[in-house]
Amino acid sequence: MKQRLIVAISLVVFVVDRFRETICRLVGKRVPATWVVLYYHSIPREKRSAFAKQMDELIRRSRPVRLDARLPRSFGVRYVSVTFDDGYQNIIDYALPELEQRGIPTTLFIVSGALGCTPGWEDYSASGDPAMNDPIMGEDQLRKLSPDLVQIGSHTRTHPMLTRLSEQEARSELSLSRTRLQEILKRDIKLFSFPYGAFNSDLVAWCSEEGYEKVFTTLPYAPRCDANEFTVGRVTVDPDDGRLVFSLKLSGAYRWWPYAIVLKKKVVSRIKFKTYEKDPELIP
Repeated sequence: MKQRLIVAISLVVFVVDRFRETICRLVGKRVPATWVVLYYHSIPREKRSAFAKQMDELIRRSRPVRLDARLPRSFGVRYVSVTFDDGYQNIIDYALPELEQRGIPTTLFIVSGALGCTPGWEDYSASGDPAMNDPIMGEDQLRKLSPDLVQIGSHTRTHPMLTRLSEQEARSELSLSRTRLQEILKRDIKLFSFPYGAFNSDLVAWCSEEGYEKVFTTLPYAPRCDANEFTVGRVTVDPDDGRLVFSLKLSGAYRWWPYAIVLKKKVVSRIKFKTYEKDPELIP
């Protein structure tokens, strides 16, 4: 029921967007370009075909770009960037061949301390993520990736929930990961994504101080086509997403979701406050 509601609201957003674009064209007004950043985790063998179909859809409906691209001031263009978190080996085996075949650039956010290992971090998924048993690519595999097709970003050293760490611990994760990846690849690492999507304003500031030029969240805010934007939202995608769901995500129609989360927190907080007003003994 929850998933159906999310899809229904996103469909409304999509229809409103298309209606607005139609009106703009009718009155001779240019439609601004849009940019959506997708992120995946694992692409196992059995999901390669579904992933390939999604990339075909992406090519038909949008223009794929590098994550650090300086987007031209085009009108009516839908730019899309494809990213992967964690650095699973199956990305090399099953995702990259499909991307290379279609000329789609991508960015891999790597956990530097997990290279050549299986994930050792906590799994917060409700049903257990099967990808937790898949190996992470090794250093040699990372070196062999073509920089023309694959850009590398940092995803910390050990994949902790950064908001639970002290400032010193968090800064260490940010710094050591970037340093290690630069040692392996002999090039600058400028991009970072937050494990579990957990971040706050302090972490964003520390990322800037540690030398990152852009950081990426797991909130599906629609980013601006602006090279100066530092904190960029992304939309989670899975090869199992149906065509309608993938199309809605590709179009940016899921961008309402973060605002719903904020609204929910405010409502819950207000309900708790009212409850405590009636029964002060409930106050922790």
